[in-house]
Amino acid sequence: LRVAQVFGVPESHLTPQVRTAFNVMIGEIDSLRLDVDQLKLSLAEAEASADHDPLAPVYNRRAFMREVSRVVALVKRHELEASLIYFDLNNFKQINDSFGHAAGDAVLRSIGEVLIRQTRETDLVGRIGGDEFAVVLTHLAPEAAKVKAEALAAAICTERVLHDGNAHNVSAAIGIARVRASDTAEGVLARADEAMYADKALHRRAQA
Repeated sequence: LRVAQVFGVPESHLTPQVRTAFNVMIGEIDSLRLDVDQLKLSLAEAEASADHDPLAPVYNRRAFMREVSRVVALVKRHELEASLIYFDLNNFKQINDSFGHAAGDAVLRSIGEVLIRQTRETDLVGRIGGDEFAVVLTHLAPEAAKVKAEALAAAICTERVLHDGNAHNVSAAIGIARVRASDTAEGVLARADEAMYADKALHRRAQA
């Protein structure tokens, strides 16, 4: 009898009323356990949803910066090699203005997918806001990170996004910052942002 197994009560000592009461209580405990398991699953799903960008399949800014802080800690403790690459999409505003926000959303989603496909599970990909993305490459020396950053920019440039019968292409200005042991998440992002603006200015001068 399950009651005897759970409570160690000899079955011969149980009256029918007590046996019934115990079985009802055990049923309620089982039901509560299922409710708790379902709650844990729902909380895990909610947490995952809260970490991800609503448009692209990548981290949102809050979650990305949290993960960058963890990378900084690993750089401090274990001398991990890591670099942060900042991407700013060119011509994105024109797509939004000419074809609507649905087309712009399709572009953001597609670029997020490109960055996920082109990076490893150990790397981080996030949308920082608007048309700006960032990637943290780990276990790569600075020169190798630079090569990978350029390859990611090329992959963005060659991505053809189809939406509502129209094809859209964007390119990206990039900025790279090596993660230092003395960094904060905001600090390394700011350095990569500065490098990205320098890259934009360089391309403007080249096209002038």
